[in-house]
Amino acid sequence: MNIMRGIASRYAVGTTRKYRRIINFNADIKSSQTALFMMPRLSMEFYLARSVVESLMKYFGRIVLVVADNMRELATYRSEVITFSEKDQNFLRLPSANLISRLRGEEIDLAFDLSFSEDIFMSYLCRKSDTKVAVGFSKPNSDQFYDLQIRQPSGGDMKNAYENLKNTIKMFKEK
Repeated sequence: MNIMRGIASRYAVGTTRKYRRIINFNADIKSSQTALFMMPRLSMEFYLARSVVESLMKYFGRIVLVVADNMRELATYRSEVITFSEKDQNFLRLPSANLISRLRGEEIDLAFDLSFSEDIFMSYLCRKSDTKVAVGFSKPNSDQFYDLQIRQPSGGDMKNAYENLKNTIKMFKEK
């Protein structure tokens, strides 16, 4: 890990330590109408994450995707898309205050960080999006970023991990 990435990681973890409200996952997820999906920046993860979005679209009245500018053409869903580029990063390569403000203005109920591998940019953005529930995969420092963590299968099977994520949300939404 290079020095700048280490500093960014410590900063992100430090600024997300705050009072945590008590979450009723059953009620909060079941009643959620707007979902924010932060699409991975790695292409293999992006393609697998698409199945999560496609599978869960029927449970939400409104879908908002956060997609890297260079992957915009891959987001072909019936949803709103917020793109970000290098200019939406601060000097630590974390989300800029402007990007965070854009997301907070969307009134989102549920945020999903669909990055399977560690991506501090997306983890930080997920926490700062100010949603009722933030969902992501278990990874280093994930306790600071996500309210609901999906365990990664042993062996790092990404396809199985994305299936677990879909099934977990379906479990709450179909009760």
